[in-house]
Amino acid sequence: MESNTILYKPLGDVIEFLTDYHANGAYEKLKENVTLLDKESHAVMIRTTNFEANDFTNNLIYIDEHAYEYLKKSKVYASDLIMNKIANPGTVYFMPEISKPVSLGMNLFLIRINTKKANPYFIYAYLRKNEHYVKSFASGSTTKTITKDDVRRLKIYTPPLAEQNKIAQILSTWDQAISATEKLLENSQQQKKALMQQLLTGKKRLLDETGLKFNIPWEKYRLGALLKEEKQRNKDNSLSRVLSVTNHSGFVLPENQFSKRIASDEVSNYKVVIKGQFGYNPSRINVGSFARLDQFDNGLLSPMYVVFSITSEKLDSDFFLYWMKSNEAKQRINNSTQGSVRDSVGFDAISSFVLKLPEIQEQQKIAKVLSLADQELETLQKKLDCLKQEKKALMQQLLTGKKRVKVAA
Repeated sequence: MESNTILYKPLGDVIEFLTDYHANGAYEKLKENVTLLDKESHAVMIRTTNFEANDFTNNLIYIDEHAYEYLKKSKVYASDLIMNKIANPGTVYFMPEISKPVSLGMNLFLIRINTKKANPYFIYAYLRKNEHYVKSFASGSTTKTITKDDVRRLKIYTPPLAEQNKIAQILSTWDQAISATEKLLENSQQQKKALMQQLLTGKKRLLDETGLKFNIPWEKYRLGALLKEEKQRNKDNSLSRVLSVTNHSGFVLPENQFSKRIASDEVSNYKVVIKGQFGYNPSRINVGSFARLDQFDNGLLSPMYVVFSITSEKLDSDFFLYWMKSNEAKQRINNSTQGSVRDSVGFDAISSFVLKLPEIQEQQKIAKVLSLADQELETLQKKLDCLKQEKKALMQQLLTGKKRVKVAA
């Protein structure tokens, strides 16, 4: 087996073609011959946003056939590598096969690998794994850039071509599994949104325990009649667990979120929140910083927070939590912030909301259905995270030579 030390070479040794948009001519000539179009036309002008969103169907910029042919020096084909020159210089992307001709956007490099010397996907995977190293070549005091010479000088691991092909095949298998899981997750998220819209507004009615559709009309309630603001303070310093509310994780310990711990002698004026109660930051509820305390028996929140509980048997806690995440609730909250100080939404504003509620049994059934949808999303997310970790571990082994793959002689 070859020693890994002799398997490194400059990227320039395996590049067939390295160019950019401006290789096609002077600025004035480009301006005369190339017009960017929002409406569908002959070819797509590829941009980093397409790769970042992994979307080569929507929000595309087009050029007509004349412009495409004028930009003949930077036509892009499947398996080409695209690299940022200026914005986030050194980040590299792999061009997939799409239905239209493709032309290179501005501020990008087009790197075409000589397939007799290297596997394009292998080189792409290596550059992505070693992105920090690639970015170290970028220079500039105000705007960092990377040059063609920098790209050519990059040292890359290049085992024999047959081995590269095998590694690329292995990594592609993981990519396909990751992509399929991402699509499943995205579809499930959209289905849940549609389900919430239907169930939380009464457009879709579920079946009761007897198998018949719920049919009791929904009634209007003012939230102030169903909720109570909780104002208990930690005057005796009996509690020390300080919490905060985030838009992604709900109630969290600040030291886990912000690497910060607040001393117990600073929290005598903090508000007490008990398991099952709700809390939110009035200045951040409009971005989703609202949650119910489920993971602790109690905790403390900064005096700026609002804490409240449900006091009526006519409102199910789980149903209400889902309703607060709905588009209707978000719209009500956004409307409440207009003209208020610092876009703040106090408890009075929440209390003024009027909403239609089904009977408690239907609320509970709706919450149960949405909870099952959440469990499905959680399972898919765990699967996706696991696949990404497995691929990362494979890359660490295969793209460094720590583990060599066997190929047919």
